[in-house]
Amino acid sequence: MKHFFLLLFWGCLQAYAQVPHLDKHHLLLDANADQTSKKSYVFTDFKEAVSHLGDSCTLYIAPGVYWVDDPDNTQIAVGKDGREPFGCVIRCNNLRLVGLAKDARDVVLASQRGQMQGAVGNFTMLDIWCDSLKVENLTMGNFCNVDLDYPLNPALSRKKRSDAITQAHVGYVHGSSLYAKNVRFISRLNLNPLNGAKESYYEDCHFECTDDALNGTAVYRHCDFDLYGQKPFWSTFRQGALFVDCDFRVMGNNREMYFCKQGGPVTLIDCRYHAPSDSIYIGWTAYPQPWLRCYQKNFTLNGKPYTIGSRQLANTIVMDGMDMRTDQPPYLKINRHEAELQVGDKPLALCVEAGKRNVVWSINPPYNQIAVLNQQRGDSVMVSVICKDMEKPISFPVTARTEGDHAAVAVCQVTVQPPLLSAPKILSKPQIKMENGVALLDYQLDLQGRIDQSLITWSRIGDNGHTEGILAWSNAGPQSTYRLRPGDVGNRLKVTLRPAHQRSVHGEVVEVVSQQVKETDVIGKDSMETDFSDVYCGWSQGLMTDSWQADGFKPEDTAEYNWSFNPNKPMWEYGEGFNGAVGKGLLQAQRGARLMYTPFQRQYGDMSLTLNVDPTKTAGQGFGSATGQYMDVCLKFDTHTLTGYGLRIIRTTKHSKAVDFYLVEYRNGKVKALTEPVSATCYRTGCCIKLSVCGNRLVAHVDTKTPQPQDSTLPHVVDLSATVTPLPFGGLAIQHTGSCGESTTMLHSIKVVWSDVQLDSITHK
Repeated sequence: MKHFFLLLFWGCLQAYAQVPHLDKHHLLLDANADQTSKKSYVFTDFKEAVSHLGDSCTLYIAPGVYWVDDPDNTQIAVGKDGREPFGCVIRCNNLRLVGLAKDARDVVLASQRGQMQGAVGNFTMLDIWCDSLKVENLTMGNFCNVDLDYPLNPALSRKKRSDAITQAHVGYVHGSSLYAKNVRFISRLNLNPLNGAKESYYEDCHFECTDDALNGTAVYRHCDFDLYGQKPFWSTFRQGALFVDCDFRVMGNNREMYFCKQGGPVTLIDCRYHAPSDSIYIGWTAYPQPWLRCYQKNFTLNGKPYTIGSRQLANTIVMDGMDMRTDQPPYLKINRHEAELQVGDKPLALCVEAGKRNVVWSINPPYNQIAVLNQQRGDSVMVSVICKDMEKPISFPVTARTEGDHAAVAVCQVTVQPPLLSAPKILSKPQIKMENGVALLDYQLDLQGRIDQSLITWSRIGDNGHTEGILAWSNAGPQSTYRLRPGDVGNRLKVTLRPAHQRSVHGEVVEVVSQQVKETDVIGKDSMETDFSDVYCGWSQGLMTDSWQADGFKPEDTAEYNWSFNPNKPMWEYGEGFNGAVGKGLLQAQRGARLMYTPFQRQYGDMSLTLNVDPTKTAGQGFGSATGQYMDVCLKFDTHTLTGYGLRIIRTTKHSKAVDFYLVEYRNGKVKALTEPVSATCYRTGCCIKLSVCGNRLVAHVDTKTPQPQDSTLPHVVDLSATVTPLPFGGLAIQHTGSCGESTTMLHSIKVVWSDVQLDSITHK
């Protein structure tokens, strides 16, 4: 203990030796100042000190730990005016925060809150409004998910709030410039090391973070980074980030590492990457845009030369042996990065902002046989298509490059579409045939060897002669078949056909109406199966028997979270997946997406379903944050009253790489848990959810094709059961309250079995 007091005493002597004369423009923050005889301009509390800042001020900070936000305050922090909750808002036109120690670990500005861990929202320690900000010789940390170790006085150390990593920020800067020197920025998810200034410069700084963390428009010089995640940047659009003489250390076991989640330019000069294995892949972003160009010079992985983004080498410009500016990244602004032309279109105008630099434009062979430039030099060009015909779209880069040293490149990825043709002729009158329980639209088009891309929609004509809602839609090519369901019996089917192929416009709508569906036409009445490629993603206009309803719904148990959806836009979309979602499937387009299936009205007994999904999140957390984000999968469900049973999959604050599973009961839209939650790691790519009600037993089984994480001791398979009251319903529901984009879950397929359907008991109106 004596040793620590000596260290502290020596640190204070050094600190005061650096303090100039104090006045209203030069304040001192010192936790050890004598409270009774404290001099003017000397403060012991951070918030008190910043409340005395003038228009231009330097705040000197003596060694110690200063809590910007009281970690012992049990009140939940909530943001105002739609913004995050902040520990402290600072307004000072020109501000310097200077730690009075050479070792940045000796001076600590700290907070300990994050999303759903002491705060509702992404808690941010500092929100600074200024023209210029300089920070030096200190640590700025949100120790929500990181231990605060303070060697100078271990009594001031503090354990992290939670092991489950959540969004916990350091700060924002609203101003012209940020300069940080010898500063340690500590957090994990969404570090935000004073992001936001128009110009940001970090020198000799240390960063600890996971994903979506770093300042994407900054210069980093002589800095080092401990990467606990996979993608430290959300994006670096515009001029991007520049690293000079920096070290990156991979702290986890990811086999693939990327700089950005959403992409953007990155430049690395004389930088070193350190990873547990030489076989790790390093990319600029997981799904790079064709026009993206990033720069590297003298880059190494574990001491050996390495080319970043080798899977798409066009994205990487290797500058080894060439001169590069080290004060700002190479950047050439272009008016557009993507463009689409059609054979016969007017020329495309492209321009760059090059200042006094000379610019050379080019289209490389063989694409110069498709399009040409009106000139090779200058700030602007016209791109003209010269080919007369083609069968398929052709995409290629138009490149602008500055001449001389410190060259910069800009690219517009141009896609030339073949000329549109008229819709293909219908060679024979379309008709609907019904056999083996399936309705088939029999039609022939004059495709001339091209791919059929007709739009086919199935509807039902009721007893009153009115057309009901959509039964099936063409999400993945022409939906020429439709499996007949009991609800079709006694009605007629209507099909609308808009003929097209890959080069044509869609033709006029052709309507075809079937004969009345007979009960003998329907087979397999005890099961239903789909890969969701036939589900109409637009808003349904109400419940319809034996059909899917896609809509949006904000459940009552999410009332404390402020989110909504736009009823004028679809809640679901069918398409290609990304990250952990493989192939094609049905994805949520807005938060609150709901999908329900209403079977033919009758008494239903036992029932089971098998649902195959791919969460987009790859680490097992499933959803964006622990803010009431879940997916419910329900069966034995009455879609009119929202009553039935289900399985809830929800992200909680307990784990950052796992979700909780528990069985639930719906009663008129209100939900209660039937089992205790089980935390597990199986909500990953290839997740299979099995749910059944047999008699009075509700049973769930969840597993995945993705191997169990080596660093986890949580279950990788979930088995749950509960005793329930039998219900006569046979409907389905999938309710998703998670944020979208990177946090969606792709639905691949579902199979439902009603095991005791009595065919003789089915009656029709």
